[in-house]
Amino acid sequence: MAHDIYAISMSGMAVERAKLHAASLNIANANSVASSASAAYKVKHLNTNVNGMSFQQIVEVDMMSLLNQSTQVKAQYKPEHALADERGFVYTPEINLATEMLNLNSATRAYEANVKAFNAYKSMSAKALEIGK
Repeated sequence: MAHDIYAISMSGMAVERAKLHAASLNIANANSVASSASAAYKVKHLNTNVNGMSFQQIVEVDMMSLLNQSTQVKAQYKPEHALADERGFVYTPEINLATEMLNLNSATRAYEANVKAFNAYKSMSAKALEIGK
């Protein structure tokens, strides 16, 4: 049981860290421009396969493998832009900054909650050891 509490907190922190990473990348690249749709920044989201992973797998897996990339791109007509294609379009990722800021904030709060749960577990474990002395 004690190992389960540790694993739950650690996997929760790993998932929230991946969400923070995705939101940070999306915010940083929201205004990026490319000369083609395929070259545009790929929007990052948490992989839905996380639900089928064990706690240990989530903790041990590389953070970037927890993220999916979607090709949500919008074309803007800007023939004067240096990166415009032959038709005068530039391509930007379709990122809603308000949504990404909300994702960033909620992931931060959830990460903090996991840290508090883990610290409470450590404190209770330490007190249980003191009782045994």
